[in-house]
Amino acid sequence: MRPPSSLFDTWIARPRYPWLNVGVALACLVVPFLVAWAEGLWGSVLETSQWRGVLIAPMIIAYILAAAPRLATMDARVTDALQPLLVDDDAGFGQVTQEAGAMARTTEVMAFGIGAAFALLLNLRWVLIGFTLLDLIMLLESVLMYGLLGIVIYGSIHSTRVTGALLRHHLRVNPLDVSPFEAIGRQSLLLSLVFVGGITLSLLLVGVSSEILLRWEFWAIYAPLASVPVIVFFLNMAPTHRLLQTARDIELRRVDNLIRQACAGLVRELEQGVSAAESAQRVNALTTYEARLLQARTWPYNTAMLRTVFVSILVPGGTVIGRLVMEVVNR
Repeated sequence: MRPPSSLFDTWIARPRYPWLNVGVALACLVVPFLVAWAEGLWGSVLETSQWRGVLIAPMIIAYILAAAPRLATMDARVTDALQPLLVDDDAGFGQVTQEAGAMARTTEVMAFGIGAAFALLLNLRWVLIGFTLLDLIMLLESVLMYGLLGIVIYGSIHSTRVTGALLRHHLRVNPLDVSPFEAIGRQSLLLSLVFVGGITLSLLLVGVSSEILLRWEFWAIYAPLASVPVIVFFLNMAPTHRLLQTARDIELRRVDNLIRQACAGLVRELEQGVSAAESAQRVNALTTYEARLLQARTWPYNTAMLRTVFVSILVPGGTVIGRLVMEVVNR
């Protein structure tokens, strides 16, 4: 759980005044159309489908502001799921959470700045050849959108650090029971789906065509974004995988020693002509336990989660193909 000192929590995920975020989203949606009407560009915006471009930034901004509280809730659920596994006191766990979750505000500002700079780079050509007031408003909203994306991406990657710090705490880990860690799998799934949803939303609005697919700006934006859901999904679970794998390997080594001792005892009893039924049952039980350990999951996700991630990743590609098919049909 992130401490409330971060800009992400204070202004986006857990805002003190939620209505402020709603107001920002509505203002981003309404202001460009008011400016277009004031400049006499209303008809042009509607006839040339420029309205799609006008809607991209406001809709993505609204999407980020709506999804952020849900992401913060999942962080809290991960902490709650791991807390019963504590070996020592809750105070140490809380301190680790606070220290690992602290984000330097300067780093958050830098993440916003990188996103904003990327937006300016994409729109530099239009700035140099001159622009209307509507273009200026769209540029400012694009800067805000990419800045927020920068903070969200940084926050998502930072959450892996928090999860890793929690897992390094002294926890009781049963390699045959991954249910306490499935909250991390659900958190990773939600992070991935949030990115996929944002990508799909922007593709629906951008008006994909064969001409746009030939522009470098399109691939500069969507090629890196397409890899983010998979990276976030597995990166967020990597510390959990290492913890579960280590616990399983330790238990396997212990069971292997017990099996060797039991087998040695069984052989001695057979050589002495003594009844070895109890020793044989012991060997059989240990062998069964070893087989279960070898089959134990070391990633906190199930088949349904993995299928959901990879199917959802295909959605943006299907959106592009669908738009191109519609373009061909309409010609």
